[in-house]
Amino acid sequence: MNIGFIGAGKVGISFGTYLYKNDINISGYFSKDIRDTKVAISKTQSKLYCNLSDLVYDSDIIFITTNDDSISYVRDEIIKLNRDNLKGKVIAHMSGSYSSDILKELQAFGCYTYSVHPLQSFADIDSSIEKLSNTVFTIEGSKDKINIIENLLDTLKSKYFKIDTNKKELYHIGACVVSNYLVTLMNLGLSFFKEIGIDESEAMSALSPLIDGTIDNIRNLGVKESLTGPIARGDSKTIESHLKSIQTNTPDKLKFYKLMALETLNISSNTSENIKTLEDTINKF
Repeated sequence: MNIGFIGAGKVGISFGTYLYKNDINISGYFSKDIRDTKVAISKTQSKLYCNLSDLVYDSDIIFITTNDDSISYVRDEIIKLNRDNLKGKVIAHMSGSYSSDILKELQAFGCYTYSVHPLQSFADIDSSIEKLSNTVFTIEGSKDKINIIENLLDTLKSKYFKIDTNKKELYHIGACVVSNYLVTLMNLGLSFFKEIGIDESEAMSALSPLIDGTIDNIRNLGVKESLTGPIARGDSKTIESHLKSIQTNTPDKLKFYKLMALETLNISSNTSENIKTLEDTINKF
């Protein structure tokens, strides 16, 4: 089995290198960025392809690891190739946002199409390669040959979910909220420390045990059982004090705090009476 990559960005290089380190043969990379492609082939001891047709011909599985906006362009370029060279090919993109439907036109040429998404952020190549051993993947697409993708992930000893193609977008929303919006939430929290003269690095150092402890609690106890603080206690006076302080000192952050507080009420274990009191307190501002 030979695996080829179209696109030599962080995801393509990281996943290709991970496959190579697990003794899976990489045919090579085709990409417009020659510099990144040279990095990719160096890490995977594979071939730099100068044209798309040769890579597709030499590969049993082709991963499209371009940016999301280029996937449809790559699909259209593959469609232009010799039909005989496409029959039986397994073609998968690694986008979190798109489902395999973006590739379904290739099925008319005898291809089997999938999305294979690693539930991980790829900030840099070296750390991403290390993280892939514990990364969970999400797969969906053609039913006939999905066992090929499953067998590949089983060989890697990687866990994976199979999801409904029509629900792929909801999956991606969940991943974005947990990853991207966690960064936004951290930025909001750190901004309050900045207001009292504590810079970001000092605040992060001080908050790290709290952050780590909260993540550990969520992992071990679940979301609802990990909720602490004034909303969990039903302490409306503290919430009112928070809102007054934000209104006075950082009014631009009031709307965000209120939204988060109201959403947090949905997972609290308070009595209906306490929840009503807290809602009324929040909505006064």
